[in-house]
Amino acid sequence: MVTYQNLQTDLLQALDLHIDILKEVDDIETEELPGFLFMMRSLGFMLDRAALVLASNNDEEMYYMMFQYYSLLKELKFNLAMNFPHTQIQGDPLIDMVNHFPNNYEKEMKAWWEEKTGLTVEETKQTIELND
Repeated sequence: MVTYQNLQTDLLQALDLHIDILKEVDDIETEELPGFLFMMRSLGFMLDRAALVLASNNDEEMYYMMFQYYSLLKELKFNLAMNFPHTQIQGDPLIDMVNHFPNNYEKEMKAWWEEKTGLTVEETKQTIELND
């Protein structure tokens, strides 16, 4: 069973990786800028509430935050693969950078969300199936 501490570890690692990208990128080729900006905006949306959630020490908030994080991370990977498959920063493909972000409890958070809401999250698209 996934715990608050497990999720906290993933979230802290994601924040650390995001900071590393910000401080290590010293040059971006003009043609690579759209993909990089897309990735950074996506990471910003994914991690926007992270500090508040970590400070709250609230299980429900952490679970919800991480459900969103894992879902958006998966969506970011799909979008990079489709829209920016060849974009590189300092010789590293963007998708390789994003693949370093933790996704250890993605399935558990999906199951948590489905159990909590009664909604089914489709695997192949970012939609929710409503059961009549």
